[in-house]
Amino acid sequence: MSGDDWAGPVVRGAAGRGTLDPVRTPRREAPGGDDRPPGRGPRWWRLRHPSRRGALLLAGLVVLALAVYPVALGLYASSQIERVGVRGLSHSLGGMNVLVVGSDTRDSLTTAERRDLATGPAEGERTDTIFVLSSQGGRAAMLAFPRDLWVTRCDGSEGRINEAFAIGGPSCLAETVESLSGISLTNYMEVDFAGFVDLVEAVGGVRMCLDEPIQDPKAALDLPSGCQHLDAGESLGYVRVRDIDDDFGRIDRQQQFLRALAARVASPSTVLNPFRMFAIAGAGGRALRGDEGLGPIDLARLARGGRSIAGGAANTAHTVPAVPTYIGGAAVLVPVDREAEALFERFRDGSVLETGAPVRPRDVNVAVLNGTGEEGLASYAAAVLADRGFHVTRVGNGPPVDHTVVRYPGDLDEAAAAVAGELEAAGSVEIAGDGGRVTLVLGPDAALDR
Repeated sequence: MSGDDWAGPVVRGAAGRGTLDPVRTPRREAPGGDDRPPGRGPRWWRLRHPSRRGALLLAGLVVLALAVYPVALGLYASSQIERVGVRGLSHSLGGMNVLVVGSDTRDSLTTAERRDLATGPAEGERTDTIFVLSSQGGRAAMLAFPRDLWVTRCDGSEGRINEAFAIGGPSCLAETVESLSGISLTNYMEVDFAGFVDLVEAVGGVRMCLDEPIQDPKAALDLPSGCQHLDAGESLGYVRVRDIDDDFGRIDRQQQFLRALAARVASPSTVLNPFRMFAIAGAGGRALRGDEGLGPIDLARLARGGRSIAGGAANTAHTVPAVPTYIGGAAVLVPVDREAEALFERFRDGSVLETGAPVRPRDVNVAVLNGTGEEGLASYAAAVLADRGFHVTRVGNGPPVDHTVVRYPGDLDEAAAAVAGELEAAGSVEIAGDGGRVTLVLGPDAALDR
């Protein structure tokens, strides 16, 4: 019987037209005769509808593939990483505390790329970004160290923390961070400008929502307010721009971007596309310099923890509390000892990763905007919130509003509630885009509970 001989069950109706019979199924003989056991369906039917054993086997293979997938990605990414020796790391099978550094070196950029990305011709290498990424059991938290933080460095000298790298490379910076915070570092990762650009290009850019437009000719950046798609060059400018605010505002933008980047990588359209995921894993590996002990299992564990940041887990981004001052005529940031030590302790004992932990004012970054036109209202509110322990990152004028609003991204609902709790009348609390901070917009009904 040829393939054309089988067109499905057909019976003849009164008019002789062929119709599908929903009940009767013609018997198809196996080649050479039907030798199937009594009571068993035809072999062709069993092939099209696998047995329970076959279905279980198929399900098992799918589960195995899903289990192996992250490890395979980790193996591939690990094979692409440039290795660097870092002294003093304490590798652990438990929680991970990874020192992540953004280097401002331009060595791997061509002259044309430097011009297009507006990076400037600076020589040498400094740490543009410094943070510790803590991860355990699918949970993660970030602790940023402002680059102008005044510290005692690995050689005993005092100065800005970002100059520790120039003194003794990654080992000196790691020792400086550990000495300041008491956090035991397990691994080291570093990305430079070129690696950052390659990684953003691999994910196809990142979507960001901006409260206000950003213009900075030095960074070749001209972005309108609202939600938009940033390409690699715009992304680099966004995380680097300094002239529009202070170091805390810059850290805030970087943490916003990392959330958006993690969300992009963790999106179903990316995760369910193995070709794209391996391209991203390769680009990510090539973008990094890592310590010699950073292996594929470590990368898989970090990826798992990163999903909590991408998924909007509350209270995952922190900054070392510090106040601005001048030392030797230079503008620097001095850690607030009591508050900084309390935050360091939460990273040391892992409690920062606990879900359901109450939000404390010192862990909340909040921008205060005046939506009334009443002079001095935002400054007064900011002073009151700061006195109560909140970290005010920005004070200014906002769009006119007819009632007080606390705006926040979906993952900072508890932080927004903490800010709203300081108000006698917060007319509404609404989710506003994908920003990375809580924003208090003061309306005519604004009153602080004194």
